[in-house]
Amino acid sequence: MVFEIIEETNILMNGFQKEIKTRFNIDFSLYNKTEDERIYIINKEKINSLPVQENAFLKVIEELETLNYPIKIKTDYKGHFIEIEDHESWLIEWNNKADKLLDKFDDFEEAKEIKDYYYNQIKDKTIFTANKFKEPYWNLFFFNPPLDNVNLPDIGTILNWNIKAIGLIPCVGRTTILNPGAKEIIISFDSYQRLSNNIIETLKSKIRKEVKWDEQTVKLHTESHFDNVEKKVKKKSAYFQFLIKEEIRYTENITITLKN
Repeated sequence: MVFEIIEETNILMNGFQKEIKTRFNIDFSLYNKTEDERIYIINKEKINSLPVQENAFLKVIEELETLNYPIKIKTDYKGHFIEIEDHESWLIEWNNKADKLLDKFDDFEEAKEIKDYYYNQIKDKTIFTANKFKEPYWNLFFFNPPLDNVNLPDIGTILNWNIKAIGLIPCVGRTTILNPGAKEIIISFDSYQRLSNNIIETLKSKIRKEVKWDEQTVKLHTESHFDNVEKKVKKKSAYFQFLIKEEIRYTENITITLKN
């Protein structure tokens, strides 16, 4: 299966505005199948070429991240993520490719130091996995929230959303089916809540103006379009919004679409 991913981020902070848009394909291929588990190989292919980084440091990081793929993962039969499969072999292969990559940057003295730093970030399987789920499309792709039990109204689902330079925001929300009985049902997840204390403490060092922190909120809305006949997801989308009046406006739009 091939999915097209479009990610859009808009940031307004301290009077400076930045817009980022990326578009790429993910090839999600079945490698092995048992009664209870599935193993897939994920490949990533850019559709649009981003401007070449003028900063040598950022260029090396970008090249090293490209070497992350292909990645082999394991899920249960329902598609819930279990783990990155065969991480040790993947790491050896990544390291070999990264060493060859350094030949392209032989005139950049810090290239090996950057590569070694990056290696230390991916050598631990648990840390590497956690960092992958900080990427919006990974987070959304493997988010399959259970439907709410009407008899347990106080229990919600948590989806951690990452904002770079700020951290993870745990979004507690409710899951509903928007159009039950349809051929293609839409499963919706909505979260609207106040900021957690750790995020507030992080932001206090970045914002000098007086802010009523107990009034600041985040909003997250996701939708999964599931074909009830073909029994597969056709599309996923997410909208994340984080606002502090006149200081910060941070929004993310992500869509994942199954290509024919």
